Amino acid sequence: MNIPYSIVSKQPFMVQELFNYWGNYLNENIHFLFSDSKLHSKSHSERVLMNALLIGHRIFGDASNELTCLAHAAIFHDSCRWDDCLDVGHGARAAEYYASYCKEHELELSKEAYYCMKYHDRDDVEGITSINNNFEDSANHTILLYQIFKDADALDRYRFGTHGVDKSFIRNRESIDLMDTALELVKNTIPNFDAQHTDSDCEE
Repeated sequence: MNIPYSIVSKQPFMVQELFNYWGNYLNENIHFLFSDSKLHSKSHSERVLMNALLIGHRIFGDASNELTCLAHAAIFHDSCRWDDCLDVGHGARAAEYYASYCKEHELELSKEAYYCMKYHDRDDVEGITSINNNFEDSANHTILLYQIFKDADALDRYRFGTHGVDKSFIRNRESIDLMDTALELVKNTIPNFDAQHTDSDCEE
């Protein structure tokens, strides 16, 4: 894995355990269509996994169902990209790959994770509307998971440079509190990240 042990070992025990398990699962089992991606690689997904677990832990504590949901969303969310540009629709493709993978490998599917990744590349209004239409009593809870996951993905925009994350677009206070941590993850996993520059049309 790309995130150094020195960083992982400082995190809450549950975060360490889940990161190590699902990070290894990502690298050993998940197939990425665009395997040569420079922006949406497994290294990016590792950092999103860590971000999601840290935000989730601050909100839910050691609740394993919620943290596992976020882990599933993180390791699959960019697996079906065709390129490094906007590629709207890659979230839905990833969700279908996730559903098929779960059936084939006896991995318990999280419906919440499915919707988090399906709409992570869409406007919040579209994602929230779909969640409200597909979840009854748990809609608000699922929307929170969706917002946590989108924050976790957004926090890794530091890979575009030190000004890559716009605080005004972060949805949860707990996510804002982790902005410095997200930046440190990038500093420790991307050589010379300050010098990176990508055309805005191909950033997400």
